[in-house]
Amino acid sequence: MEKAVKKTVKEEKKKMELNPKIWEVPYNADLVAQVIYVYNSNERKGTATVKSRGDVSGGGKKPWKQKGTGRARHGSSRSPIWVGGGVAFASNDRNYSRKINKKVAKKALCIMLSQRLRDKELEFSSFAKEIEGKAIRENVGKKMGKKMLLISESENLKKYLNNMVGVDVVNPLKLNAKHIAGSKNILIDEDSVKVIEERLTDGE
Repeated sequence: MEKAVKKTVKEEKKKMELNPKIWEVPYNADLVAQVIYVYNSNERKGTATVKSRGDVSGGGKKPWKQKGTGRARHGSSRSPIWVGGGVAFASNDRNYSRKINKKVAKKALCIMLSQRLRDKELEFSSFAKEIEGKAIRENVGKKMGKKMLLISESENLKKYLNNMVGVDVVNPLKLNAKHIAGSKNILIDEDSVKVIEERLTDGE
């Protein structure tokens, strides 16, 4: 049993016949950070709002006459320089979405997959073919420590593990670098390996 646990990455690659363009990519921290930053920005809603001088109620009447009071002239008590006034240059409905090149996003995913495989934080399994229900949950439970990510096309598997805390099931066609970065334990269904490789190499 210990020998099986101590299998080298090379033995695993040979057994699975993994594509080196996906699983042997050198680590590039700057590229990964750039892609993760874009993903995080695109998830921001930009719904935070403040009231400008036009949104604050009241202030329709001129506080005092223009001349003769000795005080500075004002046209509204809802001016930004007044207490209770609106906010100057209010940045409402801000759009945080950013774009990134598709090839760069795919490269970042390849980098993360390769690094997880080198660090032995990624395993290949045939868990989607196991007995449904309790057997799958027990198998995943034994391997759980930190947050776990399961990559599989099986919709049934997603239903069975839907209420397990700390376990996410992602379809290989929707997998991105942020999914990998947010998980330490990663299990990839053997049937999904080819799907991932064809997607990231455009079928080459």
